[in-house]
Amino acid sequence: MARPTRSTGAALAAAVLAAALTAGCGQPAAPPPAARDAAPVTPPPPVPAPATAPERTPAPAAADSPPPAPAPAPRSELVAGSYRPSETTTGVPAGTVVKPLNPGAAELVITQDGTVLDGLEIYGDVKVRARNVTIRNSRLHGGPGIPASNTGIIDATGAGVVNLVIEDNTIIPDRPSYYRDGIVGHDYTARRNHIQGTNDGLGIFNRPGGPPGANVTAEANYIHSLTFWSNDPAHTDGTHNDGIQVQGGENIRIAGNTIVASASPGRGSGPNPRGGHAGIGIMLQQNVARLGNVVVERNWVDDGQTSINIDHGKFATITVTVAANYLGRNQFDFGNGSKYPVRVINRAASSVPGLATNRWADSLNPLAEGPAGGIRFNG
Repeated sequence: MARPTRSTGAALAAAVLAAALTAGCGQPAAPPPAARDAAPVTPPPPVPAPATAPERTPAPAAADSPPPAPAPAPRSELVAGSYRPSETTTGVPAGTVVKPLNPGAAELVITQDGTVLDGLEIYGDVKVRARNVTIRNSRLHGGPGIPASNTGIIDATGAGVVNLVIEDNTIIPDRPSYYRDGIVGHDYTARRNHIQGTNDGLGIFNRPGGPPGANVTAEANYIHSLTFWSNDPAHTDGTHNDGIQVQGGENIRIAGNTIVASASPGRGSGPNPRGGHAGIGIMLQQNVARLGNVVVERNWVDDGQTSINIDHGKFATITVTVAANYLGRNQFDFGNGSKYPVRVINRAASSVPGLATNRWADSLNPLAEGPAGGIRFNG
């Protein structure tokens, strides 16, 4: 790198200084003659040297700033049951651009194996009748009318359904109905979906007349604010809205969901006789088939007439694991503070591993048997 040159002013100053020094370089000047009879001169006292300034102690180095907080983990990396799902961790991810599909809202039937619906605004009830179908990052509106019989905005009841994946969707019907649930059927995984306004949230059962496996995983979903109908054809007292309704089958895992079993009347319905309470948060009942290998764990469940209900149904006994769930206290009051956070219909008929490990969501104290303890046996 070239050195910088001196400026013209600096060079001129140097020349003047050199000339001044040169002018004094001839013969030494003669000392002035001493004054005759001059009195001796006392030399002035020496000027003391200036005091040396004390050395400054260097200021301590500033402490290192704490490292920035790590960015939140992508929701796909969150472990179901390690956090409480909410609207921010379920449904269509923020910033997703969705494109309309089937705006006429006719029933949409999927028969092609491996179909992927991703980033869509889907109109019409979806009937899955194929293998390895994926529906993700989409808003599902359901059909425009009242279905002829019970179905779901996503219906997976067909014999051909295998390995259906439903994740990160917002499932809210434009036209709620007593016959329109969120997702119903078998052989599906429902993950991080936001479900609201349906009759039931999820329906789980093996195919009647088919193999015993239901093969369903429901994890990290947020289900709440269901729709009550006083004119339900199936019940004289109106719809029995459930967050998750299990009616039969094997290999079912329900983990890390938030379920608030609340229900408001739909348009044209009479009032909900239970106030804002739905039927049941998680219903475990053997209506279609015997249950086997069923695990319900680390869910946050509140509200409803009962938050978690265990019923042997049409079979003499029932075995289900219900462990490490967090229960709220906002269930329907049957009178004098009588509530049912966890209800077992028949003690002798029921085997419930993990029952003593469930806790209150607010205090984290374990539930106990009895009216105030949170676990009730009906017989």
